[in-house]
Amino acid sequence: MVDATAELRATSDLLLLDLEALGQLEEQKRLTPHGDEKLVELAARIEEIAQRVLRGSRRQRELTEAVTEAAQVGEGSENATIDSMRSVSAILADWREAERVAMQLAPGSPERTEAESMAERFREEYGRAFDAARSATES
Repeated sequence: MVDATAELRATSDLLLLDLEALGQLEEQKRLTPHGDEKLVELAARIEEIAQRVLRGSRRQRELTEAVTEAAQVGEGSENATIDSMRSVSAILADWREAERVAMQLAPGSPERTEAESMAERFREEYGRAFDAARSATES
């Protein structure tokens, strides 16, 4: 049950990142002239991420079925959610990795836009987790 819950959280995090990246890439695609070769690159990257979202959403449905069934038979808490915070160190590691990847990619490329989006999302998550940890120690 714990493994399914952790995987569900990870799947949810990745879906949110991918959906955010899709939105940013779609905005970039809207501003790209029809004659620009980047337009085809953007469309291909969007398709790739959309396929990943579909696979992730199918996996998430399977996992939610598993955790719901486990909770109903008493193997887990019916009130538990997947909205628990990850450790600050885990978030920081993901943030640093996303920034490292972004810096290695070509400026303006769809891949760099996606990596920068992920880095920003991890930065925001880090801020929330840091504030929550500080509040917990002050209490």
